[in-house]
This record gives sequence, structure tokens and C-alpha cells, in this order.
Amino acid sequence: EAAGLKSQDEYHNPDIKIKAGRGIGAVEVPRGILFHDYTYNQKGMCTKANCIIPTNQNHANIELDMKALLPKILEKTPKDIELNLEMLVRAYDPCISCSTHYVTVHFV
Repeated sequence: EAAGLKSQDEYHNPDIKIKAGRGIGAVEVPRGILFHDYTYNQKGMCTKANCIIPTNQNHANIELDMKALLPKILEKTPKDIELNLEMLVRAYDPCISCSTHYVTVHFV
């Protein structure tokens, strides 16, 4: 048992009445707006969760910008093409995991 941590039973508050419901929230974060949407059943268990992160909201624009940029950089070396596309993605300031895995260039 971890020192200082309480068990789940210690957090039980009999004054709180559990009921089914849905909660939706939005918060401004450095990359845009982060949306949360949660649904709970009569037992207070989460039955549905949906988080809409800023990177997902920007995805369509990132693709459109890539399609517009690509014809302008086709004469560059493959390494420079990949670098330019990565720079475009990072200009949208995605999270670290998204920015490192977002661009995979396949030359045909």
C-alpha cells in the first residue's frame, strides 16, 4: 500500500446522491479549446467519455495546408520536403506525441 494514499472507501460521502447524468465542459488550453463530454449511469459509473482535443480540430486544416505546400516544394530533396512538412505541422503546435508521429512521408 502506498504511504499517504487513501482507499476508495475512505472517499465515500453519504451526503452525495449518485444519479445518472451527463456533463460537458470546455477549457481554453495553449493549443486551442479542449472539450470534455462524460455520461454516467445510476451507479455513478462513467458509460461514455469523449474528449475533443485541439489537434483533432486542426487536423483538416493541417491536411489542406500540406496539400497547398507540397506542389511548392517538390523540387527540394526528399529530406527537405519531409522537414518542410514537419515544420508545417509543428506550426499548429500539436502535443509532443502528435508532432513526433504526425508526419510520415512516403515517396513514390
